[in-house]
Order: sequence, then structure tokens, then C-alpha cells
Amino acid sequence: MSQINTQIDPATTDKLTYIQQQTNQTLSDILRDAIDSYYQKLKHQKQKTSFEILEESGFIGCCSVESDLSTNYKQVLANELEAKYDHR
Repeated sequence: MSQINTQIDPATTDKLTYIQQQTNQTLSDILRDAIDSYYQKLKHQKQKTSFEILEESGFIGCCSVESDLSTNYKQVLANELEAKYDHR
């Protein structure tokens, strides 16, 4: 068995004390259960694709552009730059 020696802040100490009072578990049992729970959560967490992450962030669909922008982006960019810097 491994031994853990760590320091925790007062708020975490209060939470740990509360858990011990409510469950009558030892510190070792609480830490073991917490680590196991966190491990299971991470192990079973579905890895999201880049698309899913961007979609959830609101980045996808956050603006409207021409439907054929992927094929004519150079011309669109040239037009925008000309309009912006035409006065020079």
C-alpha cells in the first residue's frame, strides 16, 4: 500500500470533515472512493471530436457568409481588402 502526505486548504479540510461526519468513513476510504469515482469518470468519458468541441463552443454557425465561400474565398478576401483599403 502507498502512503499519501499532502496539504489541503481550509475549505477543502471543511469539506473533508463534513464528508467524514456524514458517512462515518475513514479518510482512507473517502480518498479511495473519490479516486475510484474520478478514475471511472475519466475512463468512460467519450473523447469529443474537434467538430463537437467547436459546435458546443458556439463557434460553428456564429456568422453568416456566402454558401460557396470555400471555393471563392480568395476573391471574397480580395474584395473585402479592396473595399477596406481602397482609399490609399
